[in-house]
Order: sequence, then C-alpha cells, then structure tokens
Amino acid sequence: MKKTRNIPLEVVLLEEDTIHLLVEAVATGLENHWWVVDTGASKSVVDRAVATHFVGEESAGAMATGLGQEMVETSTGLLSHLSLGGYRFEPLQVAVVDLHHINDEYAKYSDKKIVGLLGSDFFYREKAIIDYDSKLIRL
Repeated sequence: MKKTRNIPLEVVLLEEDTIHLLVEAVATGLENHWWVVDTGASKSVVDRAVATHFVGEESAGAMATGLGQEMVETSTGLLSHLSLGGYRFEPLQVAVVDLHHINDEYAKYSDKKIVGLLGSDFFYREKAIIDYDSKLIRL
C-alpha cells in the first residue's frame, strides 16, 4: 500500500473571483515556475519554451483545439522529469504547446511563470484529491 503524498498548492487570484491553483515546478535551471492545476483538461500540457527541461523526444506536430477555441500547433512527448512537492512521478504522455498567451495573462497579475497544465490524466492516474482547506493535493 502506497503512503499518502501531500503536495502543497499555491492559490493565485488572477482577477476578482478568478482563482487558479498552482503547483511549483521542479527542474534543473528553472526557478519560480509553476504548473496550473487544470482538472478540466483531459491531457497534461507542457510549454514548448521549457519542454527540454521535462520532455524527452517530441513526436510530429499536429493541430488541436487549444485553450479557448483557437487551433494550436501541438506535438506530444513523454514527461519524464516530473517532480512535485519532493516526490518524483512516473513518466506521463503530454501535449507540447506554446503557452506564451497564458504567461502573458499571468504577468498582469502575478510573477509566476507557467510551464504547463496538470490535467485529468495525471490526477486520475495518481488518484488525487484536492484539499482546498489545507491547500494540498493528496495522492
């Protein structure tokens, strides 16, 4: 039986009544970089600008519906260096996309740099529970 792992959450208010949950990214050469907790995303996503810190070889690109309604260029890769809250995780297949528009939006309200979105694929696989009172993800 696996021991419960607790990963701290950061709560960020982007606009009035617009709350985002973030988890600090851990990778060599990155400081003050974060993952958005996005349980509404079916797949986890890594920003193309920092993919070399997390993803091995990428597969061929394609077009997919992006965050919002626009089509975005995407490729896939294996997220092999995922470490959150002091815990290392098994590799996870992710989409690799340009997240500059998300970082542009965050820059208006926060100093946080976003490296990716942790989607339902990660939370389902890890049997995650988001504890809002304690500001923790329990795995």
